[in-house]
Amino acid sequence: MEKMVEILAGLGLTEPVLEYLDNVSDSDKRYHIVEELCKNEQEYVEALSVLKDKYMLPLKTSCSSVDENLVDNIFYMIPEILMHHTVYRNALDRVWTNWDSETSTMGNVISATFSKQTVIDCYLSFVENYKTSGKVIENALTTKSSVQKFIEQCHKESGNKLSMKDLIVRPIQRIPRYELLLQRLIEHTPPGHPDFPLLKEAEKVMHDFAIKLGTVNESQHEEDQQATLKRLELLLITDLAVPDRQYIRHDMVQIMSKKDQWCVWTFSDLIIISSLKRRSGPVTRKSIILKSPTGQDFAENIKHKVWLKVGLDAVEIVKSPTNLSRRNTVDPEQLEEDIGVLNDVTELITRLNCPHSSLEEMAKDMLSTLNKQLSEAMLRNPTAESNKVDVLVTTQEAIYPLEIMFSSGEKRIAWEAAVSDAKQKLAQMFDKRAPEFLTPLPITKTRAGMQFSCAAPIDGVNNSGYREVWVCNSDGYVGHMCLLSLQPEPIVTLNTPVPGCNARILCICAVPAYSGNFRRKSSGKKYQHQVISQHPLRPRVSEDSPQLSVAEGEDGTEEEEEEKSAEEKSESESESSDEDTPFPIIENNEDPMSVDGESCYPFTLMDEEGKIPPPADLPEPLPDPITPNPDPVVSNPDPVTVGSWIQDSLKSTMWLGTEDGCIHVFQCTDNIKTTKNKLKIHHESPVYCIVYLDNKVFASLANGDLIVYKRDTEGIWDAENPYTRSIGTVQFPINKMLAVAGKLWCGCQNVMKVINPLTLSTETSFQVIADTDRCIQCLVCSGQGVWMATQQSSKLLLYHATSYEFLLEVSIAQAVAQKLQSADDIIRQHKAACLRITSLMVCKDLLWVGTSAGVILTITMPRITSTTMRGSIPAPTVTGLVNGHTGHVRFLTCVEMTVTSPSVKVEGGEEEGEDGLSENLALHDIHRRSSMAATTTLASRMLVISGGDGYEDFRNNAANEAAGRDDSTNHLLIWQV
Repeated sequence: MEKMVEILAGLGLTEPVLEYLDNVSDSDKRYHIVEELCKNEQEYVEALSVLKDKYMLPLKTSCSSVDENLVDNIFYMIPEILMHHTVYRNALDRVWTNWDSETSTMGNVISATFSKQTVIDCYLSFVENYKTSGKVIENALTTKSSVQKFIEQCHKESGNKLSMKDLIVRPIQRIPRYELLLQRLIEHTPPGHPDFPLLKEAEKVMHDFAIKLGTVNESQHEEDQQATLKRLELLLITDLAVPDRQYIRHDMVQIMSKKDQWCVWTFSDLIIISSLKRRSGPVTRKSIILKSPTGQDFAENIKHKVWLKVGLDAVEIVKSPTNLSRRNTVDPEQLEEDIGVLNDVTELITRLNCPHSSLEEMAKDMLSTLNKQLSEAMLRNPTAESNKVDVLVTTQEAIYPLEIMFSSGEKRIAWEAAVSDAKQKLAQMFDKRAPEFLTPLPITKTRAGMQFSCAAPIDGVNNSGYREVWVCNSDGYVGHMCLLSLQPEPIVTLNTPVPGCNARILCICAVPAYSGNFRRKSSGKKYQHQVISQHPLRPRVSEDSPQLSVAEGEDGTEEEEEEKSAEEKSESESESSDEDTPFPIIENNEDPMSVDGESCYPFTLMDEEGKIPPPADLPEPLPDPITPNPDPVVSNPDPVTVGSWIQDSLKSTMWLGTEDGCIHVFQCTDNIKTTKNKLKIHHESPVYCIVYLDNKVFASLANGDLIVYKRDTEGIWDAENPYTRSIGTVQFPINKMLAVAGKLWCGCQNVMKVINPLTLSTETSFQVIADTDRCIQCLVCSGQGVWMATQQSSKLLLYHATSYEFLLEVSIAQAVAQKLQSADDIIRQHKAACLRITSLMVCKDLLWVGTSAGVILTITMPRITSTTMRGSIPAPTVTGLVNGHTGHVRFLTCVEMTVTSPSVKVEGGEEEGEDGLSENLALHDIHRRSSMAATTTLASRMLVISGGDGYEDFRNNAANEAAGRDDSTNHLLIWQV
């Protein structure tokens, strides 16, 4: 019919003829769709009959090695479904036998069958049992050869091309096919046809039916995915099982310039790169089954060592000119042809009678060059070159350019497509999820004038396995801390003064546990900090002095001690050396305050007997290149430490900086109200900012100094001997610091300085604003974008993390004004006139903005890549949230909701202990793994917390008698993202 229409249209027939033919075509298509529906139903009933008559009944009656209950479990609900569909097929046949295109209806027959509760219950029960049924089949086929032979014989006798496993999955596939056929039938049924409203009703019935089955399927799929993630947790020794995360694929690859094999694990929101643990002898291990969206996958059951774990949004597949050039290499055949011609030319040159030495030398040089190019072209396998992909991974610690080679071009293309698809789905999923406001928490003031100043979540979990957030507040005379425990529900469990803190807390930083040597046993090194007088020697240089590198050595090796199972104790296991690392993330052992690898100053420790070990020989003190400053306020004497601090390198710590120049250090799991395990470091200038990067703690002081604290080789913090460098001045102190792509961004008043954390040299600097009286007040980063706000400003500035180019300016004034429309005129005018940004925070791909007006805004951040330039980014949308504060927003922070369960469960309720992993993880291992695996992705479930003065619902237009009553009460507002 379609060919006829094309022929007639080509002959130039008039539109009425074509319209008539189109109507005939629709009727014809409706006829064929109904015919297809009846035939498919007949085939389906025959398939169910084969399952019952050719497999189920013979297994019950003729196979003595199979229990009847086992057979009933395998073919659960198949007879009942067959009975219902036999009735349904007979009803379809009656309509089809007397088919009339103008009057016959199918919608009523479909609705009558699939609206029955008995039919729905049969399918739901079958789908719920299908997973168990599949396991029973697999177990019977693998453990009983007689059953396998009997089923093979039944397959031959059935005469059906499909196997029993293929037939038994048909009920699950059936309902979606019905939906597709109904949609096609409705499309080719005229709206005036009596069957049209019946088909629309049948479509609704079938859709509701499919949703019910889909809910069961999704639940089972989620269970399969969680079981797969928990299996991989045992394989990779890192936390993976969180809601909304799916395993997608894994690929064995080569990291260029590195030896051995690496594995790229791709998840729906995460990328992990790991290396296989090398063993001295062959070990036979069975593969583990991994469930992915495309079906089953298999991985060799050998433990891996994770080298990199990042969110999918941090991975950029680079389409650089080098990619194109290596795919467009010189053709070896052309080179061979040129070499042949040049050989002929050389032979002709030798026949010349005139002097020809220079010409002969030139020909030899050209021939040598062509031969070299041919050799390189032969070594450069075009197929292998097409398997490579350049990947750029951006983290706060560094930017890692990786050249990865897959085993084939097809796998490379499939991996790139999988990553691209996962990114799109992740963005779509996140776009649908707006922040959900949970609750406001008023915080009782223990002293008049208490105001929030800063907050940070602990790294890992507390002693009960829950996440916590330290919230600092002060009245200017005493520093207080509120402890917000987030699970099982947000609650303030502690509100107490910080011991020994008699000033405002200006900054807080959570410092993770030492990740150098991973021990599964709880014998972490502990040292007591001896209280001593200040050391007379401490390296200190100005920014203009000769460079003293604090880069750490790369020639050391690192061993990883892990608990082994009985079957592995006889095996010799060696870890990869640092040179096998594809990127510099291994802890190094050279002291940054060292000369020729030897420590300048010993760390004063106490041994197990309580004695101070003898001091090592000290080298000559380094000359102080700083010109003596006559102003005593500018000088910064060596710090004095106070307190008895028993350090545990396997526990994370919290560092608090105060206005009186002190740094207070606590272990995150200790109760600061009662603990005596604390450290107080005195400096002569206020501590403005504290940042953790690359196993070091950087603290900026009000006099412009940058203080660097480092661990020793055992992971113990050397608080006695920090390294100091003058980056700013008293007039231009470092107000804000941030780790960005492996660099330290230091906001010195109105100038941004980018510092190399290894050499402490300034790599670049640029002016953010012209006004020297206004400092950089807020600073956050996301990928390769750095957002900042200056003092007394209502505008956001976006810079590129690596090119340092200014990209975008965003004003928040209009969005704030919209939220203040319902406020009193005087209040609205006052807040608008004094509007400024007071805090910034990045959570997933949202930028959260706190303001002096109490309004909290969110901005969907544009994607910044390595090639993003100014003018290529559209202006983002600024959205004001309904809930906010009456006064200033003092801080914004976020914390991941997921915690590690004490025991690792797998499918079926069994606990896996393969490969030397204990069935239950001790609590110290929970802290350890949680600290190691702190990788937030777009699929992570986060809580966002704001702290500020009062609580305001900006939707409330009516006058409220209680308005102003709680304006001065500090409130914590909590959202779920």
